[in-house]
Amino acid sequence: MFRLFKAKPKPMQPSVAPLTLLPGSEGEHFLQQKYGTTQRALRFYDKQVLNYLSPVMKEFIARIEVLFIATSDKHGDCDCSFRFGKPGFVRALSDNYLAYPEYRGNGVLASQGNITENPHIGMIFVDFFASTVGLHVNGKAKIVENEDLKKFQKDLPQDVIAEISAEGRFRPERWIMVEIEEAYIHCSKHIPLLKKAEKEITWGTDDDGLKRSDFFALQDLPLYQRIGGEPAIQAITEAVTRKLLLDDKLKPFLDEINLQTLLDRQRHYLKTVFGAYGAERGLPENLREFYRQQTHSRLDDTHLDVAIDHLNNALLELDVPEHEIDNLMNELETKSELKEAVF
Repeated sequence: MFRLFKAKPKPMQPSVAPLTLLPGSEGEHFLQQKYGTTQRALRFYDKQVLNYLSPVMKEFIARIEVLFIATSDKHGDCDCSFRFGKPGFVRALSDNYLAYPEYRGNGVLASQGNITENPHIGMIFVDFFASTVGLHVNGKAKIVENEDLKKFQKDLPQDVIAEISAEGRFRPERWIMVEIEEAYIHCSKHIPLLKKAEKEITWGTDDDGLKRSDFFALQDLPLYQRIGGEPAIQAITEAVTRKLLLDDKLKPFLDEINLQTLLDRQRHYLKTVFGAYGAERGLPENLREFYRQQTHSRLDDTHLDVAIDHLNNALLELDVPEHEIDNLMNELETKSELKEAVF
């Protein structure tokens, strides 16, 4: 769940079709040739694809309430998200530019973060309630603050100026400005016709109940899974061990223990207290006995406090959320447990 533990795949360089002036990517042109769809694609490019917004496209955007957006970071790791607002919340500022507001959300800022690394954005506007048609818009995006947008008041629609000047939860925190590179239809044949149902929208709320934040019951998962599984445990184990080995107070005790043995013991212990072995909270019997045999009676509470601090700091440095660290520390009910695990 944490980016720290995501492996970056090596980029592949497939053979692609020669460069052309056609819309789309080299990859899609290559596959059109491979699968024999080139002529169909050429007809679509010719009849449907523009590099600007037509008048009808701008009218379509002005009545849309639903927008899906796709962005990626500089590594190509993607994120797809959803934006909703009153009809016309996305504004076509001209044939070549549109803007949509960013309201207060969960604070992650995944889409905006991607845009700071990689400006390319893919959008699809979908009319589920009347025409059952979609509009793809691809382009380059940038973040524009409210105050910066105000500098262009004479070029902005009055409703945008009013929204920037609003107070409270309905005021956008900032805007995303998109320069249009492609615009084309998503045909109606597979888009369902939906009917709106009554639902009270509590705009900008932080109430977890109203947001149904735990709909997928993630808090019921073991801590082991929530922090990223085996790669996370490995990273934590190595970080803690480095800290222990560099600590002058603890190093004399560690010199008597094989380093790989130390790593293995800590890894298995952390997996246990993080819930990797299911509902059973105790250590496996053979591992418990192994720890007991290796315990150094010369360790006192001062040494154990230092070891606990190193574990806590390692978790913080690896961006494990503080509330999850608190949960872990609660699992370490007594210092003697940690003493068996670490030493």
